Formats: sequence, C-alpha cells, structure tokens
Amino acid sequence: MTTCPIGYVLAGEEHDAAALIRHGIAAEKVGFGFLFVSDHFHPWLHEQGHSPAVWPILGALAQATEEIELVSAVCCPVVRWHPTALAQSAATVSSLSGGRFTLGLGTGELLNEHVTGLEFPSYVERAERLAEAVGQIRALLSGEEVTSRGHYFTTHRAQLFDPAPDLPIAIAASGPSSARLAGSHGDGLIGLAGDTEVVETFEKSGGRGKPKRTQLSVCWGADQLEAERLAHRLWPVVALEGTRFANLRTPAEVEAACSEVTIEHVAAAIVCGPDPERYHEMIQNCLEAGYDGVALHQVGSDQSGFFEFYQRELLPRYST
Repeated sequence: MTTCPIGYVLAGEEHDAAALIRHGIAAEKVGFGFLFVSDHFHPWLHEQGHSPAVWPILGALAQATEEIELVSAVCCPVVRWHPTALAQSAATVSSLSGGRFTLGLGTGELLNEHVTGLEFPSYVERAERLAEAVGQIRALLSGEEVTSRGHYFTTHRAQLFDPAPDLPIAIAASGPSSARLAGSHGDGLIGLAGDTEVVETFEKSGGRGKPKRTQLSVCWGADQLEAERLAHRLWPVVALEGTRFANLRTPAEVEAACSEVTIEHVAAAIVCGPDPERYHEMIQNCLEAGYDGVALHQVGSDQSGFFEFYQRELLPRYST
C-alpha cells in the first residue's frame, strides 16, 4: 500500500457517481495515498449539481481500485444514519476492499440531516449521539450479537455475519470540543484545515499516535484569475466563517449565506491557480501542524489537468 501522505477528495456534491469512480481510479494511478469520499444528501449549491449515495460509491471503489485507502469523509450517525446501518455498510466495504476502509464519522450538517423530517439537534446533543453510536458500531463490527438501549439509539439482537473487528473509525473535528471527542472515541482524526489547536487537543484527549488527516480545497488552473472565479462560483462556502454552514437547511439557504462572499474572500481562503509553491506551502503548513496526511479537493471539472499537475509538481516531494 502506498505511503504518500497526500490524498484526494471525491466530492459527491460536484460529480455524478460514474465520474467519482473514474476519478478514484485515476487518483490511485497517479499516486495519491488515500481517498476521502463525501457523504451528502444535497450539494451545498445548486450549481454543484450532484449528491450520489456514498455507500454504492465506496463499494464500487473497493472493487475498482487495488491499494489506495478509502475513507468516508464523513458519515453522520445522528439522524439519517442508524448505527446498525453504518456498521453493516462499513463492514461490507471493508470486506470488498480487503481491509482498506476507514469509517469516517462526524456530527453533520442540517443540509443533509433534515430530510428525515426529524429535528436537527444542538451540537452538544449531536456529539452525545455520535459518541453513543460509535460504541454500538464497534460492538457490531466485532461480530457479537448486540442489544443496546442507549439514550438515543436502540439496537436489538443485531449481529453482523461478515464482521470487521479491526476496521478503524476516524472522527471529524473543527474545534476543541469535537477534537476532544475524536481523541477519546476515535481511532483517528479528520480535520478541515491545518489547525494546530485541533491536533493538540486531539492528542491530549487520547489521540496521541493515532492517524491525523485533514482536507483542503484547491482550484488548480493554468490561469490564476479564472481559477479564482471558478472556485468562487462553485465553492464560496470555503470563505464562510467558522461552522456557520452547519445550520443551513437547503442549497438556497447556503447560496443566500454566500451572497456577500467575494472572489477575493475565496482566493484568500484556498490556493488557486498554477503556482506549485503555494500548494507546497499549504501542504507543509498542515504537516507542521501535526497532520500525517492532507487530502486535496480540486474544485471544478478539470480533474485530469489537476492530476497531471499533482504528478508532475507535487508528488515528487511527498512520495516514499
């Protein structure tokens, strides 16, 4: 299995299912070390235009690739997913991939969770639900028969007949509270930027020595200004402050929240354009913050151009 610390993001919000599989296969061929696969019911913006189901994508990738690690980034066991469904799905992907799968979990966004018609809880309750779900998922993955009546989830005489007891669970964090949760309940960390405080809190909370990966959006393009314009059109959410987007219900609400985001805001938030040194600086900042891996999300349709750029300009510095 490759040891390259640079991963690639399969953003289901922006690409249909067939394209995601093609991009995942290509990412392995050009030397990325792992794949983050998003789990969205809705795209952030209507302009992005897609949101295929994550589990068929992961199953197809498990068979279509050979060595690259697969990571759900991330599923949310709060409203839309019950622990039994996540455990069975994760164990199946682990089996299909020969053990190359990491189950990434997080506390979710209203954009995807409101579709069931149930109330979207506060962050505190979502964190409690996530912690409870992780316990039930681990028990199920072990192969034992599980009956558990928690405060939020009930599992009754459930048993996986194709278990995956060694399947790792990584937890997403963007601040101190979620970093503590990830450190105490997860086998790894999934970040959203090069935040040193998140890494330090994760390690102090039980995460020392566990894998730590983060995700960064970029927009490679031969023309700097065109790349900035494209990133602004498709991913203005990168410039929203904090986790404001977590409580937006529909793509229309996200678009309204982004109405005052300018091209300059987006260009300041992510790396755009053709200069490889800016990408190296961004990646190095994350590695120096304590992350072991950085997953790059290329905005836009020109994934093949980005792959060529990655293989030529980025991979030589990080492959071992």
